[in-house]
Amino acid sequence: MPIRTPESIRRALGEEAAADLVPWVEQIVAERAVPRDEYRQVLARLEIVEHDVADIKVEQRELRREMGEFRREVNERFDQMYQHFEVRFDRMNERFDQMHRHSEVRFDRMNERFDQMYDRMLVQTRWMVGTIAVFGTLITALLAVSRFSP
Repeated sequence: MPIRTPESIRRALGEEAAADLVPWVEQIVAERAVPRDEYRQVLARLEIVEHDVADIKVEQRELRREMGEFRREVNERFDQMYQHFEVRFDRMNERFDQMHRHSEVRFDRMNERFDQMYDRMLVQTRWMVGTIAVFGTLITALLAVSRFSP
């Protein structure tokens, strides 16, 4: 069925131009337009794709939810491990503190004993020097008496 050219186009362009315009427009439309059957097939395929994409979106939401749960579970386990290690480190620090306090007490005792030993050595050294001085004086006096006596 031939397309009828509107009267306004015939008046504006003239009879000859209007006659050339209609086949030219039909050619452009034929080159660029899609037939109804093909359009319906494309629409049907697009609906299938839309349905598949909707399924993928649902699966993606489910995966995100599962990943969120997994992340929470992993964080909870790491928190538990951290608390466990925290308790163990606290115990270890307490033991080190106790050992440090105990070693301080031991070092204090050792220092006291070294001080006592130093005092005793000092006293013994004084006695030894004094004794040597007394013996030296005694020997000198005896030698002097033996030389100067008739």
